[in-house]
Amino acid sequence: MDIALKCPQCGAEVSLEEDASVFRCEFCESTLMPTGRNEVQSFFFPPKGTKEQVGKALLKALEKKMGRFEMKKASLVYAPYWRVKGLLFQHAFGRKYENTLYGGTAYDFFKEIRAVAYNRTFPAFASDGWGVFSLGLRAEAMKMWPYNKEKMGKESLVLKEDVALEEAVKMALQTPYPSGSADREKIELLKTQLIGERYSLVYFPFYCFSVVQDESERVFIVDGLSHKVVKGKLALDELEKEPRRETVPYQPLQFIPFKCANCGWDLPYRPKARIHLCRTCGRAWQEKAGHFQEVPYRVCLPDEGKRMGSFTYLPFWRLTVTIRTPGREYRNLKDFYNLFPLPRVMDQQALEKRRIRFLIPAFRIRNAAAVDRFATQMARNQPEFTEVETEEFREIRAADVWLPLGEAMEMAGLLLYSMVPKRARKIRETVKAASLQLDEKILLWLPFLGKGIFLREVNTDFAIQKNCLELD
Repeated sequence: MDIALKCPQCGAEVSLEEDASVFRCEFCESTLMPTGRNEVQSFFFPPKGTKEQVGKALLKALEKKMGRFEMKKASLVYAPYWRVKGLLFQHAFGRKYENTLYGGTAYDFFKEIRAVAYNRTFPAFASDGWGVFSLGLRAEAMKMWPYNKEKMGKESLVLKEDVALEEAVKMALQTPYPSGSADREKIELLKTQLIGERYSLVYFPFYCFSVVQDESERVFIVDGLSHKVVKGKLALDELEKEPRRETVPYQPLQFIPFKCANCGWDLPYRPKARIHLCRTCGRAWQEKAGHFQEVPYRVCLPDEGKRMGSFTYLPFWRLTVTIRTPGREYRNLKDFYNLFPLPRVMDQQALEKRRIRFLIPAFRIRNAAAVDRFATQMARNQPEFTEVETEEFREIRAADVWLPLGEAMEMAGLLLYSMVPKRARKIRETVKAASLQLDEKILLWLPFLGKGIFLREVNTDFAIQKNCLELD
C-alpha cells in the first residue's frame, strides 16, 4: 500500500511506499526522510463520491425495493481502525498422537515454528453491533492519506478511538495457532511474537443517511468506498454535539533532509533500509524523534591478502545478554551451556570468562523460518570474531540494515525457544519463565562468500540460502 501526499519541496501529488524509509519525489527529484515511521501514525481513506451522489443512489435503490423515501439528514463519518503489520513468529510445543498397529495410540513430542507476514485491521471504536470488523484487502491495496481534517472535510464527523494502543497491542497477539486435529495434537506451550511490527490508526469513511417514509424514520450506513449498506448503529445527534477534533490523533508525517549529520553529503538512496551508512565519511545513522542519531558499528575483516570487495557483508546485532529466571541468572557461557547443553567437551574455565552473546540478523529477509535456524545455529555455537572499526567499510558491498535494535531484542527472546529441544520439558519451563537483560549491543557486519545457492560466513562456514534474504 502507498501513502498519497504532496511533495514538501515542489507540492506535486506523489506516493510514498508504506515500507519505505526514504522518499524521493519523481518530479523535483528531492530526497527526504520521513520521520516518525517507527511511531504510531494516523491516516485516512478518502471516500468515493459525495454524500449527495451516494444518497441519491441509495434513495433510488430503496424505492425499487421498499417504496419512496425522503432524505432527512446525511453525514460523512470517519471510523478509526487499528492496523498492524509485521512478521508473526509462533513456537508450538506439544504431543502428536498416532494409531498403532493393534488399535492403540502412541505419541511423540513435536516442536514447530510458524513465521508468516502479518497484516490485520480491527475497530478502534466501540463496535458492538458493527458489521465491518476488518478492512480486509483494501487496507493493503488502496492509497491512504496522512490524517488531515481539511482534506477529510470540515463538516465530517470523526468517531473517537476507544481502544488504546496498549490494548491494541494485546489484541494483535490474539492470533490462534493453525488448528490441527484436536484428537491428534495437544499443544502444551505456544509462544507468539510480532517482530518489526508497525501500528497505525486508519480512519475509514462511512456515509450515514437518515431517511423518512410515512413519518417513520430509518438510518442507513453506507461504506464510503464500496457504497454497500453495512450493519451498524451510529448516534448522529450525539456525534454532532461533540467538539470537532482538530489535532492529529498520533504522530504526523514530517520530513527532514536526507543528508549525513557529520559530513553533510547525501546519504545513499536505500528506501528499505532503517539504518543508513554514509559512503563519504563511513558513519551510520538512524532517524529518531525527527533527528539523525549515530549508530556505532564494527566490521569483521577477512584474513590478510583477501580483498574486502570480494565479500558480501551482512549486518547483525551482536547482543551481550543476561538470561534471568526467578531462581537464577545465566551470565557466562558456562551457565549458558548448563541450560542448553552441547554434546562436546569444553574448557569450563574459559567458558566462565566469556559472556553470552546472540547474533541477530538485521538484514531484510524473505524466509523467516530459515533465518531463525541460522541465528539459532550461531547462538548455540557462540562463535568469536575479530572486530574492528574501519572507514574502509564505506567502499564495499554491504547489505541494508532492516531490523532496529528493539525488534532485535524481541528476536533474541525467540531464540531461547528455538534452542529448546522438543523433548526437553525442564528447559522449556525454564525458558518460559526467562527474560533477557541487555548488557551491551553493537551493530556488526560479517563477511560472507557466495558458494552455489548459499552464502557462507567466512569464519564459521555456517550457510544460509541466498533466496532467504533480500539483497540489492
